[in-house]
Amino acid sequence: MINTIQAHVIGASRYSMDNGVKGAKVTIMQPSAQDNENQLGNQVSTMSAPYEILDQLHAFAPHMPCPLELDIEFRASGGKATMHVLAARKPSATGGQQQPASNGDKK
Repeated sequence: MINTIQAHVIGASRYSMDNGVKGAKVTIMQPSAQDNENQLGNQVSTMSAPYEILDQLHAFAPHMPCPLELDIEFRASGGKATMHVLAARKPSATGGQQQPASNGDKK
């Protein structure tokens, strides 16, 4: 299932291994849930992404950290749900603030 979220992207990196495995990671920061007494400040999440996502993000690099609209897919990995970024773009003027469901991959 693909969802679109508004996220404050603080960075991204990509990797390419000798065995042909390629990928990327996108790091976002979101305010803690105000109704959760076990969290304060901001929470940082890292999401997997395809290697090519960095090409999309280069256009925004001079302005990072910045708000972006991300298409994400929830995936099962090692018995827990993870988020995988499929695309990134400037937020649409009509886009509402959508937050993904909490998952065990957030750090």
